[in-house]
Amino acid sequence: MKVIGITGGVGAGKSTVVSIIEKNIRMEYLHCDVIAHELMEPGGSAYQELLELFGEEIRDADGTIHRGRLYEAAFGAGRVEELNACVHPKVREAVEERLAALRTAGFDGYVLIEAALLLEAGYQEICDELWYVYAPEKVRRERLKRNRGYTDEKIDSIMGQQASEALFFKQCDFVLYNDSAPEDCERHIMEQIRKHQREEVAQ
Repeated sequence: MKVIGITGGVGAGKSTVVSIIEKNIRMEYLHCDVIAHELMEPGGSAYQELLELFGEEIRDADGTIHRGRLYEAAFGAGRVEELNACVHPKVREAVEERLAALRTAGFDGYVLIEAALLLEAGYQEICDELWYVYAPEKVRRERLKRNRGYTDEKIDSIMGQQASEALFFKQCDFVLYNDSAPEDCERHIMEQIRKHQREEVAQ
């Protein structure tokens, strides 16, 4: 089993990269945002702590946490670190449990872990390799406006919370440039995977 951590700035195209890998090789995909949302559901390990931190007003009538109000309470009040300190260790624990289950089941393919805060949360400790999906800020801004309808203010807020490009380039093992045609991105991905396969054969 090979564990690949995938990260990159908002709008860099991490989901596109995962889709390309998924159609080419046998893989399991652990999306940390999805896992975080599961843990915020009633009964999840982050649910009660979030209510205690940010108040009952983040909860809907059906008991679920309204993520828009939660993020507004965190980002709008400068309490993002509190949100991250509550959620991310629990996500990391869930990821490690799922990796252990895959190993126990004898899974021998690729496991992709996608996380915006991959470096900050220490995922390099449990990954065989870190991939940085890179696209220039101008390209990322255009994608976010076109595909998600984000305003410049919202983009500025999100980008301001993320690690610098220099840190990604320094700490990641493989940089995947995703600022041109999709077929170029796919070619680079497959070159890296074939490199892994050659290394495995040589061992």
